[in-house]
Amino acid sequence: MNDKKRSKQFLNKELPVFAFFLLLSFIFWYLNELSKELQGTINYPVRYINPPKDRIVTGDLPDKLEINLRGPGYSILKVKLSGSRAPVVIDFTKQSPMRLPGATHQYYLLTSGLISNFSKQLHADFDILSIYPDTLFFGYDRRVTRRKAVIPDLSIEPAEGKKLIIVTEPDSISVTGPEHILDTLPGIFTRHRSFRRIDENFRSRITLDCPDYLSIDQKRVEVEVTVSGKHSSFFSLKQVRDNQ
Repeated sequence: MNDKKRSKQFLNKELPVFAFFLLLSFIFWYLNELSKELQGTINYPVRYINPPKDRIVTGDLPDKLEINLRGPGYSILKVKLSGSRAPVVIDFTKQSPMRLPGATHQYYLLTSGLISNFSKQLHADFDILSIYPDTLFFGYDRRVTRRKAVIPDLSIEPAEGKKLIIVTEPDSISVTGPEHILDTLPGIFTRHRSFRRIDENFRSRITLDCPDYLSIDQKRVEVEVTVSGKHSSFFSLKQVRDNQ
């Protein structure tokens, strides 16, 4: 028993020492590896700025680009750690996109032409070997403003035998965005709301559900739901306004 106890006590004392030196060895090995020239790939965030005047960029431009790097390991590690905070910028005023043959508003940009600019932005002490995708496709469209209807997106269960009249105030709003989208857009929907078994008139202020590529002159509208047979002060007020 005494030998077993002594052996156990020895292991309890030596194990932390062994673990410490093992960790220390790993740290020295890792630092040595970082000093060597390595090759790696990172997905780096990108931001697009300064489209031509009165134009808007359309299409599914990626929010991250895959960059293939070669250089000291510590430099690649540094850029990987900073990648979520400082996106590289593609400034359309400093690029020369090419028009797709046969397409009026469609353009493309070769990412190989961005390597030098990206290196400067990243203050790189490594080489950028390539950027993927190798081609960015996008469109330029006129930025216009149109008056569009407000479309209530409501799920309402009326009381038995009742009918509903739904009106928004205002009934239309100003929307700014790409011309080809606004020319075919039926309107801007409200955020979806559900109501159960309604037998009384009510009003609610509801947020508009607007896509990111459009901008609107207001974020919320008033929605008036009138149950048939119930008096609506909202309609009375509109009648007074209309008669003035």
